Amino acid sequence: IKKFYSRKDVQKELARIAKDREIAVQFGESGFGKRPDILQFEADVNELSKQGVTSFHMSVERWVDPLQLASGMTRQKLDELRKGFDLILDVDSKFIDYSKIAANIIIEALKFNGIKNISAKFSGGSGFHIAVPFESFPKNVNNQETRFQFPEAPKAIANYTKSLIKPHLTEQILSISTLNDISKSINKPKKEILEKGIFNPFKVIDIDPQLISSRHMIRMPYSINEKSGLVSIPIAINKVKQFKLNQAKKQVLIFSGNLSLV
Repeated sequence: IKKFYSRKDVQKELARIAKDREIAVQFGESGFGKRPDILQFEADVNELSKQGVTSFHMSVERWVDPLQLASGMTRQKLDELRKGFDLILDVDSKFIDYSKIAANIIIEALKFNGIKNISAKFSGGSGFHIAVPFESFPKNVNNQETRFQFPEAPKAIANYTKSLIKPHLTEQILSISTLNDISKSINKPKKEILEKGIFNPFKVIDIDPQLISSRHMIRMPYSINEKSGLVSIPIAINKVKQFKLNQAKKQVLIFSGNLSLV
C-alpha cells in the first residue's frame, strides 16, 4: 500500500481531485480519521500512507472551504458553503457481471438524454460509480441556483434513471441468468426477487438514491479498497462491459506506470 501511494502520478491525481472537497482517510480496520479534512498537497498522500492511511474518500459536494463544515449544520449554512456537486450514481451488486450490465445501461441512458460529460470508475469492490460533473448542469433550474438543489436534484435524476433503465436491466440480466439461478445465488426465495410476478432487477443490484445526502463520501479514484485489495480506477465509458477485476490490482498498476483510463 505504501509503495502504491508513493507513486508521484497517484499523488498528483489524488491531490488534483481533492480540490474543494471534504476528504476522509481510513486507517485500515481502525476506522476513519477526523472530519472535516482536506488533501492539499501531493506529498501529503505519501506522508499519510506512512502514518497508516489505507484509503482516501471524498465528498460528492464541492465546498468554498471544507474545513468550515461541522456536524449538525443547518441546511442554510451548508448551502452557503456549497460551490456545487457532482452527480454520482453508485451501482453495486454481489456480482460484478450484474454491476457491469447496470453501469453500461446507465451510461447509455445518460447519453440518450443528451448528457456528454460522463465518466466511470470501478469502486474497488464489486460495483461502479457513474459520474456527471457539476459543470454539466445549468447554473439555474426553476429560477433557483442549481448548487442549492442538493440532494433533491441528484435524487430526482437517480430515480428517473432507475425507472428508465429498469426494463432494459431486467431483459439483460435474464439473458444471462435464470430466476432460479438468481434466487440461489443471493440465497433468497424466488418470490423475494419478484414484484407483481415480474423480476425486479433492483433486488440484486443496488442503485439507492437515498444514499445521496449532504457530506456523503465515496472512495476516491486511485484509492485502495482495504477489503478487496483492489484500486478504484477510472474506466473509459465504452469499456465498462469489458472490465476485468485483475485490471484493478495495485501490483499491475504499480508496474504498468500508466494511470490512463483502462
